[in-house]
Amino acid sequence: MTTVAYKDGTMACDSAWSEDMGLLTRRPKIIRLQSGGLLGEAGACDTRDVIALLDKVKRPSQLPTRKQLLDLKLDYCGLLVLPMGKIFTVFMDMPGTDDGNWDGGVFEVGENYYAVGSGRKYAFAIMEEGGTAKRAVEIACRRDMNSRPPVHTAMLPARMKPNGRG
Repeated sequence: MTTVAYKDGTMACDSAWSEDMGLLTRRPKIIRLQSGGLLGEAGACDTRDVIALLDKVKRPSQLPTRKQLLDLKLDYCGLLVLPMGKIFTVFMDMPGTDDGNWDGGVFEVGENYYAVGSGRKYAFAIMEEGGTAKRAVEIACRRDMNSRPPVHTAMLPARMKPNGRG
C-alpha cells in the first residue's frame, strides 16, 4: 500500500511500490496533471487510463462519471486536488464475494486535508493536530509497514487572486 496526504497546498507521498511479491522499487506516487492539479495514487501500478480521465479536469463538472471509472476495472484509490484547491477521493474497489459488482466513484472531501493508503490513519492524526502533509507521511513511514521513505512532495500552483492576477 502507501501513504498519500494533502494539506495547505502540499501533497506528500511515500516511495514504496509493491505487488504481491513484495517491494518492487521506490518512486514518487504524485502526478502533476495538465490541468495544474495533483493526483496522489495508491493501488494499481498501471494507472494510465485513470490519469487520462483526470488529466485535464479543472472543475468538478468535468470529473469522470462513476461508470467511466468502474469500466476501467482497477483496484485503485487516488487523492485528487483540482487547481483551485478542491479535494476529491477517487476510488475503485474489486468485486466482493457477495455480489460480484465493482464499486467506486469520485467524492468531494469536506475537510481542508485528506489522506489515502494504508498509512492514512497516522497521516490524519498528524494533520488533525496541525502537522503538515509531509510530516504526516514521514510519521506514517515510521509506523505503517507498507509505507517507506523517502517522502516526496508537490505543491499546488499558486492560486489566482480574486481580481484575476497571479
